[in-house]
Amino acid sequence: MCALASPQPKRRPGRPPKVPESACSPLSQLGGLIRQLRVGRGLTLVSLGQLTGYSWQHLGAIERGQVVPSEDVVAACEQALAAGGGLIAIFPAVVREQASRRHVREAARRDRPRGDQDPDWQELTAAARRPSTVSGAVVDELEQITDRHRALYHELSSAEMLFSVEAHLGLLASLMRGRQSEAVRHRIASAAAEAAGFAAWLWLDLGDRFKMGALYEMAASLLAEAGDAALGSYITGYRALAAEASGLDGQAVQLAEAALSHAPAGTSRLARSWLSAIAANLAALTGDGGRALDLLGQARDHLDTANGKEDWMYDFDCSALAAYRGQCHLRLGQAREAVTAFEAGLAELPSEHARRGAFLAIGLAEACLSARAPDAAIHHARRAFMVFAACGSTTGLARVRRFGDLLGAAGRNREAAELGEMFADYVASPA
Repeated sequence: MCALASPQPKRRPGRPPKVPESACSPLSQLGGLIRQLRVGRGLTLVSLGQLTGYSWQHLGAIERGQVVPSEDVVAACEQALAAGGGLIAIFPAVVREQASRRHVREAARRDRPRGDQDPDWQELTAAARRPSTVSGAVVDELEQITDRHRALYHELSSAEMLFSVEAHLGLLASLMRGRQSEAVRHRIASAAAEAAGFAAWLWLDLGDRFKMGALYEMAASLLAEAGDAALGSYITGYRALAAEASGLDGQAVQLAEAALSHAPAGTSRLARSWLSAIAANLAALTGDGGRALDLLGQARDHLDTANGKEDWMYDFDCSALAAYRGQCHLRLGQAREAVTAFEAGLAELPSEHARRGAFLAIGLAEACLSARAPDAAIHHARRAFMVFAACGSTTGLARVRRFGDLLGAAGRNREAAELGEMFADYVASPA
């Protein structure tokens, strides 16, 4: 059960920004100038995000030289910071720098022996110029990139992933303008729909729900071309989770039920387990405990008998199901059962799944607070905060903020204030 947390040292206010490894590069110069102008005008990243319309996590990654901004982002920062043309003047050098790096990487790939898992970038470039010539072999290469993105999600932050995923989506979308055989076209549309759904999820994590919505609409349009009903149910499941995170509970319930009911007969048991878990979680949100527990049982049965999965299916295992099970019990007012589920999920968590571990930890924090173990709850919330802050997860940080509100309502005002200080420190001085 919940163990008492060891005393946590109080976090010191403020910390200096990390110095970019290559401070002389145009990208680092651009990020450094944005930060210099922002700080000089007394603005936080949140304030700059409100002025420009872009998420503060994305802007912070640009300041640190981790993400290459689009021209629109640079122009918005130029206007918001009254930079006098300084940011716009640097941007062409950033573009040239990135193009040069791409050429170097492509040359290196061409010079080394090609392995089975190494996409042929020269062939992909040629295909982009002549979409009608796309072959099944080229689609194989494109699907390899999608596979790599799926694996990298556990290793990189959403901001770090976004540029690559959107670039891949742009290439796939451009290929849809050509004339290919029906089989090839369906595969391209499926890959593009998956990429659009992934980009939408990343934008949700970065706090931009307008872009998230536009990308999910794009995914729906591509799915109509792809004709893959199982993939359609999968993306609809993610849309249900996104709707829930956006506070659209009624829409979330409808999407979850549609995802589960429209999954074709050939859908893997692993995918059905995940879809059942989502539907259970949302049934609990509406207070339908009987249906929620019945769906949890179905999810467990499907997982126990799962044998293989679709290529587009992300990892779903006992620790992932435990997160849904714990959330269901918590929503049904069953705090002790929720604690048991979340603790089991953390015990079975694969070491590389830090994001999932953070969501299990914040769920456990809420469950421990409901079970009258506030010290343990605070310990788990701090643990979750550090992971969410490291990967820039807006949805995760929102969960920790909600826990802070619950903490204050429970009379632990000092600890709630300390948690608020951690947020203020993180926003004002990103690592």
